[in-house]
Amino acid sequence: MVYIKSYQGQNWLFPPSIEEMIPKDHICFLVESFIDSLNFDEFDIKYAGAGHPAYHPKIIMKILVMGVLDKVRSSRRLARNARENIVYIYLSEKLTPDFRTISDFRKNNPDLVKSAFKHTVTIAKNEGLLDISILSTDGTKMKANASNRGVLSKEEIEFLSKFIDNELEEWAKQDNIEDNFFGKIRGSDQLSDKSKKKMKRAVEKYIKELKEKGEVNLDKIKIAEKELKEKGLDKVSTNDPECRFMKIKKGKIEFAYNPQITTDNKGFILASEVCQDSFDTDQLKPQVLQTKENLNGLPEKIKWNFDNGYFEGGNIHFLNENKIDGHLACQEKENISDYDAEKFIFDRDKDEYLCPEGHKLIFLNEQFDKIKGKYFRMYRGEQCKNCPKQEECTKRKDRIRHIKQYPYEKDRKEMKEKMKTPKVIETYKQRRQTVEPAFGDIKENKGMTYFLTRGLSNVNTEFKIECIGHNLQKINCLRSNKGFSLPT
Repeated sequence: MVYIKSYQGQNWLFPPSIEEMIPKDHICFLVESFIDSLNFDEFDIKYAGAGHPAYHPKIIMKILVMGVLDKVRSSRRLARNARENIVYIYLSEKLTPDFRTISDFRKNNPDLVKSAFKHTVTIAKNEGLLDISILSTDGTKMKANASNRGVLSKEEIEFLSKFIDNELEEWAKQDNIEDNFFGKIRGSDQLSDKSKKKMKRAVEKYIKELKEKGEVNLDKIKIAEKELKEKGLDKVSTNDPECRFMKIKKGKIEFAYNPQITTDNKGFILASEVCQDSFDTDQLKPQVLQTKENLNGLPEKIKWNFDNGYFEGGNIHFLNENKIDGHLACQEKENISDYDAEKFIFDRDKDEYLCPEGHKLIFLNEQFDKIKGKYFRMYRGEQCKNCPKQEECTKRKDRIRHIKQYPYEKDRKEMKEKMKTPKVIETYKQRRQTVEPAFGDIKENKGMTYFLTRGLSNVNTEFKIECIGHNLQKINCLRSNKGFSLPT
């Protein structure tokens, strides 16, 4: 057998160019051109003057975006690639930033990342790669970088914050905090035994930090306290106070965030944002406005698909006002009874409902729904006490039927009827080929099944970098080999 001759130990007469060692059609050249086309004037002003020279931001951005395409997310692995991988050596221009530089850059430059993401949309639009005949919006739950065990209640956070503010320095002077720990601290008698043990471990941790470092980082405790007060929460994570308990894959409840994206009919991501809400209802309007901004306007009567998580009267009214042909699926109820609220007919002129038995329900009062955060009109039956169907109609103890009418009830009913038409059903199926595969690409192909960073701003930046990689990969697949150039 004859083997191909190798060149082990042979020296190069002329050192090769790094660029020549990379295939000409490699996507790294698109990444390079794209990042070079961004505006870095703000950084030129920021780093002008005396001081130690800094890495140019375009170098770190190239490494981060290339990492997305290579399924490399860890800042330590990216730093190693900048030393060992020929593609990363080329993109970093033979510089070797350490992992902390890469990590801090990602955390400290959300505006640059946001601008870069918008730039991918602009490029795809200018090159005629977008198909905005049908848009689709969806959300997904993604695990936060927080353990379910690192949870403190409102009472525990208030106690710990109070202790740190008032008594930490005094307690740090003592060598032994095991004896008589509770009883001397105000408020400890209000905590359960389980909470006392948790508080003891937390205080020991902070005292240890104070002794070893001479300082204590109270940011997370203070942020947790702020989140509890402003958002009205009962519990909060001490690892990442801004994440929330959400039901994720297979019904498991974990600390998570809710990333939202809007795609065109080819799967380009036109808008992206990470939110703390476990429900999608309040995310329709922000996605529409961001898409409009990134595309510099929307054509009238544009078709737009949303799943049932966005179905809400206010959202439908917003789409109608903005002349958007929205398609919002409504989760149909199973085994609807003959006396379901849908069976009651509303007379708008008389401002009353008519039940299936022909009896009136008149307006009672206006109330506020704390869960949904909106007002509703309550209607009350007039002849329920004498009705033989009262037990089938209502489960109230007084056997008097009540109906809640939320704003834009007419818009909701019209949308339900609209979603039953064959033409709309076919249009709505498009989301399965656009927005859902986009999430699949981010999660499976690019390996982002959980967040590495913490805090809403940081995870939003992290997710937008993933969206940049997704769009650049689609541009690389769809662009023409002739005459393609990036706008500056």
